[in-house]
Amino acid sequence: MHISFMTVSIPLDVDTMLEIKALIQEASMKDKENYTSLLSIDELTDYHLKGFCVLAYDDESDRLIGLATAIDRIATSDFEWSALVLPSIRRKGIGDQLVKELIRNLELRGAETDLAITPETAEAGQLLLTKLGYTRDFSERTMGATAEITSVSNDIKIIPYKEEESAVIEVLVSAFGDTEEEARELIAFNTVTPNRQLIVALMDNDVVGTVSLVDDSNKLWVTGLAVHERARGLGVATALLNWSKNEAYLLGKTFVYLDVETDNEAALSIYTKAGFQTIQHTHFYRKG
Repeated sequence: MHISFMTVSIPLDVDTMLEIKALIQEASMKDKENYTSLLSIDELTDYHLKGFCVLAYDDESDRLIGLATAIDRIATSDFEWSALVLPSIRRKGIGDQLVKELIRNLELRGAETDLAITPETAEAGQLLLTKLGYTRDFSERTMGATAEITSVSNDIKIIPYKEEESAVIEVLVSAFGDTEEEARELIAFNTVTPNRQLIVALMDNDVVGTVSLVDDSNKLWVTGLAVHERARGLGVATALLNWSKNEAYLLGKTFVYLDVETDNEAALSIYTKAGFQTIQHTHFYRKG
């Protein structure tokens, strides 16, 4: 089998997306994995994202048999990437070639950092990353809940972000340990990027929490959920989650998704009590 590799920048054209979706469908049915989410398939036509794909074709059949996607979501040259090979032709070294071609392209694009994402069940992929000098950095669960009408505590007011920059910066610094500049960049990204919305939570007119919502096909993603340390244990996170489920319902979405690190037991407890269930386990590997 002779394989050709092609590198294309995001956004992808319609024909290429059809080929990718056919590959994803076959692999997902075989492996019982959510490759659409893992490889960020729904983001590959977004004109506002930086990133690229490496496509592997069988020259004889002109069929797409492998795919690697790399996305720099906030334009800081920090890429997240993952790769997939058609299940019926694995263990032929195609995955090795695909990943090496992707790494070559990361270097050409001057990537500052790169995180490789692989399912917990993909032992061969994890071994390949180790062989290439990557080490496991952390693990995440993708969790989902049904969009539905919910209520929020009367003590907590949820509103779209307007001009509360300094207060939201204080929340992000308190919750995540970000620098003020990092927090300011995150706010800017979530307020100017299409399909994203920044939400704040108030108690007694004081900003105590924030979350970002990402409109993604039939689901709404919850990211960057943060609560100021002075307001923890008061139901702010639960209120933001319930508000998000209600917002998803009003937008006609079916699900609300989020990612959480597996060792964040406090967050896992909150999400589980709010009705979120684990859909997928993934590992993140960092070079060196």
